[in-house]
Amino acid sequence: MRLFTKVFLLLLCTLLVTAALSQWLGEKWRTENKLIEARLAQMSDLAETAVRLYEDMGARHYQQSIHQELRQLHAFGMLTDREGRPVHRIGRPGEPPRPVPEFMHPLIEQARHQQQPVTMIEPPRLSIAIQIQGDRGEYIWAATTLLSPEEMRQSGSSMRLLQLFTALLTIAAVSALLTRMLTRPIRSLQATSERLGHGELSARVEAAVSERNDELGDLAQTIDQMADRLDQLINSHKQLLRDISHELRSPLARLQVALELARNTAGEQAETELDRIGLEADRLNDLIGEVLTLARFDQGGVHAALARIDLAQMIRDISCDATFEAEATGRRIETGELPECHFMADRIWLKRALENVIRNAIRHTPVDSSVEISLNVESAVASIHIRDHGHGVEEEKLAHLFEPFFRASAAREHDNSGYGLGLAIARRAIELHAGTITAGNHADGGLQVDITLPLVSA
Repeated sequence: MRLFTKVFLLLLCTLLVTAALSQWLGEKWRTENKLIEARLAQMSDLAETAVRLYEDMGARHYQQSIHQELRQLHAFGMLTDREGRPVHRIGRPGEPPRPVPEFMHPLIEQARHQQQPVTMIEPPRLSIAIQIQGDRGEYIWAATTLLSPEEMRQSGSSMRLLQLFTALLTIAAVSALLTRMLTRPIRSLQATSERLGHGELSARVEAAVSERNDELGDLAQTIDQMADRLDQLINSHKQLLRDISHELRSPLARLQVALELARNTAGEQAETELDRIGLEADRLNDLIGEVLTLARFDQGGVHAALARIDLAQMIRDISCDATFEAEATGRRIETGELPECHFMADRIWLKRALENVIRNAIRHTPVDSSVEISLNVESAVASIHIRDHGHGVEEEKLAHLFEPFFRASAAREHDNSGYGLGLAIARRAIELHAGTITAGNHADGGLQVDITLPLVSA
């Protein structure tokens, strides 16, 4: 069944149920009102009868007749003068008038000042007071009755609340069913889209959604097809890059052999030109090596060979080697206090990641400035901070620094010694150790790269 049909039918059912419940509640309300109005009307109708009997037939006949009428209604009533004093209590013949009950005082007082009947509805009690004109003067007829338990069950507020609760519960159940039918597959589609957006190209929509025979199922299948196509394109791109890199190795090797032969033949006549060719050939060889390394990471061909290492000593060794490169260009390497830190890691790949980040910082820190390296160890996590004093990177480009071949800005491209692959390889090497690597602009200027590594014990 299509989603349009499901939503249409559910909404139609909801409206029909709501209309039916509204009609039912309305009928119940009208029935309850009719019951109360009928009881009040019966007590009101006795007002003129009581006055006529009292004035025409006397107190005794009035007492007997009205008492019988009230007993049939299960009611109590009394006739008072204009001031609210009882002329005669309805009860046994010969009894003297008794005071007006306390609960009827407000009702009689209100009737004295109004020209229309006054009612008081306080279930189970119903009361009425009417000012009426007789031949001998003005009177006030007051009567009250109690609803029976059966009548209370039909007209009580608790019953109305139960009816309203039942109606709301029914509507809520239908609404919840409609909401769940729509939101659950949408959440699944959203989760799959987010995973794809984070580069997890193996993510697919769960079968319960993709196998639906409606518009959401069609959308899920489209997303899966898109993911398959993206996966194929990216894998083809990676395969092409790896194949080209492999193919370039052979002519490059022949180029280097021919270059040595040319050196022997030309001697010193073309030494400068041949040195330049050799330099560019070495750079090309390095670039091919980094592309192949990146391809190995992307295809899962790199696995960590864990061994116990001293992280602080590794940083000292890398800093010592990098100092020669930095000092040659008028820059410095500064390391803070390095606490002792031993854990299990792949020495080769971790060292390469740190070297790539530090060399990148050396290239982009100004002359006569330094690259600062620090290490913190806390809660089984090692944090390495590497900061240069360059121009930094635009905030919107920070997230792309670790992508292959990415160039941050013209200010950081003044040195063509890099290929845009060092930080990409560093990120993959850090992730190989279940760590994270991020970059941000330091508050005092320059770019700071933060590396966190979980300390895996032996």
